[in-house]
Amino acid sequence: MVWETTDIVMTAIAAFGSFITVATMIALFLHIRRRGVRILHTPAVTIFKPLKGLDEYLESNLRSFFELDYPCYQIVFGVADAVDPAIPIVERLMAEYPDRDSELVVGNPAFGLNPKIENLAAMYPRRKHDVLLISDSNVRVRPNYLRETACYLADPSVGIVTNVFTGVGERKFGAIIENLQLNGFIAANLCGAFVLRITCVVGKSMLMPVRALEAIGGFAAVRNLLAEDQAIAVKVRKAGYSIRLSHHVVENLNESRDLKWFLNRHSRWLKIRYQMALPIFFLEPFVNLTAIGLVWALASGTMVSLIGMVSLCGLSAARDAVQTKWLRGTWPKLSHLPMGFLKDLCMLPIWFDALVNRKISWRGHQFVVGRFTRVRARRVPKAVRERVRRVRKAGRLQTKSQRPRKRRLRPPSILLRNRLSGKRTKRGELG
Repeated sequence: MVWETTDIVMTAIAAFGSFITVATMIALFLHIRRRGVRILHTPAVTIFKPLKGLDEYLESNLRSFFELDYPCYQIVFGVADAVDPAIPIVERLMAEYPDRDSELVVGNPAFGLNPKIENLAAMYPRRKHDVLLISDSNVRVRPNYLRETACYLADPSVGIVTNVFTGVGERKFGAIIENLQLNGFIAANLCGAFVLRITCVVGKSMLMPVRALEAIGGFAAVRNLLAEDQAIAVKVRKAGYSIRLSHHVVENLNESRDLKWFLNRHSRWLKIRYQMALPIFFLEPFVNLTAIGLVWALASGTMVSLIGMVSLCGLSAARDAVQTKWLRGTWPKLSHLPMGFLKDLCMLPIWFDALVNRKISWRGHQFVVGRFTRVRARRVPKAVRERVRRVRKAGRLQTKSQRPRKRRLRPPSILLRNRLSGKRTKRGELG
């Protein structure tokens, strides 16, 4: 085998990516094997569930929170629209579990550009307890979830407890590659970040004492930020609190997602990482093993590069399969693993897009993402633009009608001729 300069460079890149992959796999394994409650600490908790539309398996997701094995907790659901299709499901579950302390808040006052924070702010006055759990609607949990998450708050220095999550329920192509991405790249790097003391919190599960939230200025401090979960975590850590990762794994159900949904979601997440974790963002292509192997094979074409590509793709598939087994207890289907290669290749164009494009689409809202994920409206609605145009036009007409009429001045040549001929100059004319 002949080694070329390209092979030497790509071998170094492949070795770096493989080392990070194996190291984060070890971090995930060591973390989730700590299952079991360490400390019996069960403070009263208020659970906030912001809702919008019908997520997949919404009823079973919400039902799992009614069936928690926990002594004292309150559930507050929030929707912005009075005709939201999630409302009948919530009302049915509340009637089915009348012994649970639960209520539904409908309608959000104007609070900020982040619709989720606007929803949470509307629910906040209804809380009864001094510990908050913010949980997304696409999360399903086991009965011991709250016990195994709240136990970390026995340490008063802890400001946030978050959870590893696993993708389950895949059937269609978009859902398959989404769950492989969550169980492979996302889960491992989340645990790796905590080992390195890097702030990394995902809003699918955030448990925090109210004092930590109030120390950063409440929800108002993040009302115009897209990544409110990560922003809250950064501010809480700066306020002097620590952040812990619970050993309890929650489930994120994805069954019928399509490729467009997958690309849109991870494009948004990449743009968040670009704005909040730039060094990590630039390292991501160097841990995309499938992409490294393909580039190596195309750039070199030697036997070394072909062996390298096969090895890297094999390690990537092994990571996705083994971590799926660790996280949810079952192996992925063998036919799903080759789709992981397509998933890795799909991440490349949206990574480059995040370099130059700041536009995102999120639950029907169009935003432009700025520094620290500060958002602004991507486009003013047509009705608003027309109203502003009418107001401005009316203002111009009114100003024009109120403007005093200018007297017409005769040219100097006419004035001079009148003087020479003895004619009197009218008042208001130049003379």
